[in-house]
Amino acid sequence: MEKPELWSSMAFARNVILVAVRRGANLEDMCRKTGIDPAQLDQAGAFVSLEQCIKVWDLVVQFTGDEFLGLHMGEVTSPALAGMVGYLMESSPDLLTAFRHVEQFNLALTNMTEYSVDIRGEEFLYFIESVPAWQNLSPGTARQVADHSISAFVHMTKLLTGKTMYPTRVQMRGPRPRETGEYLRILHTEPLFGQDCNCLTYKLRDMQAPLIGHNPQLNSMFRELLEKEIAKTRQAESFANEVRRVVLQNFNTTLPQLTDVVGLLHTTPRTLQRKLKEEGASFQSISDSVKSELAIGLLKNRSLTINEIAYKLGYSEPSVFRRAFKKWTGTNPKRFESGSQNFT
Repeated sequence: MEKPELWSSMAFARNVILVAVRRGANLEDMCRKTGIDPAQLDQAGAFVSLEQCIKVWDLVVQFTGDEFLGLHMGEVTSPALAGMVGYLMESSPDLLTAFRHVEQFNLALTNMTEYSVDIRGEEFLYFIESVPAWQNLSPGTARQVADHSISAFVHMTKLLTGKTMYPTRVQMRGPRPRETGEYLRILHTEPLFGQDCNCLTYKLRDMQAPLIGHNPQLNSMFRELLEKEIAKTRQAESFANEVRRVVLQNFNTTLPQLTDVVGLLHTTPRTLQRKLKEEGASFQSISDSVKSELAIGLLKNRSLTINEIAYKLGYSEPSVFRRAFKKWTGTNPKRFESGSQNFT
């Protein structure tokens, strides 16, 4: 199975699916609806695409009727869900080191959500950011992932140290929900919604708490294994896939252009085009492919008008977008939006 440009560990998707299964859902049916091979659910090294992740969260939230599913799942998660990164966390000397390891080995877990740490004076900040493509295509499921991450952070600090500690401030990208009681119960503070990031803030001294399972020998072994795995992953990625991944990861208000991508890759337009040509690709073909996938996803999401989608994808005129969409799919955007929901 070829690895998609945007991916996440199968363990995370499996964890969400099993919530529905434990409440009576049929495993085979859930896998069929999300396009996941049941045989890969327990397979080490298996992964899911962005589209599959969105489908999994949408389906399980709908099945359970739990609009705070991410928060509730985070309350019972464990470091083992993160595999070797989780074992590295458990064997770390303190919380600060444990979550710095999450930041360092983010790519062993996913490239669709970025976890990062910042120290500002006496404060510790932990950021959880889904790639802009996810936030644009499905803000609801991106919120579920952020909810899960903040709730899991609080839960894991207790598991790792044996002590209960809570953030002093929580910032969330999404709009304020009608009810915020579950956030207050789990976090012991009400988040600030509508912010420009998802971020937990703690007192730095809390994050310096020692861990119950600190083991220098195991920690060194897990770190070395993860460093080798990350290096192998980077070597295996083609340049065309790297360019495509950068385009997807940086799709925010509009799609990145050639000048944006060369800056992010620290190269020149000539070098980028030459390396792509050597692999039988071009920046234009990659850009068109990404635009096609995003257009279909945004039309399915139905949160933007066709004209708004056109401008978001970099088209100065909606008519140009309509012609391009028909070339990609064989139909026009309006007809697709009206009922052609079987495109993949």
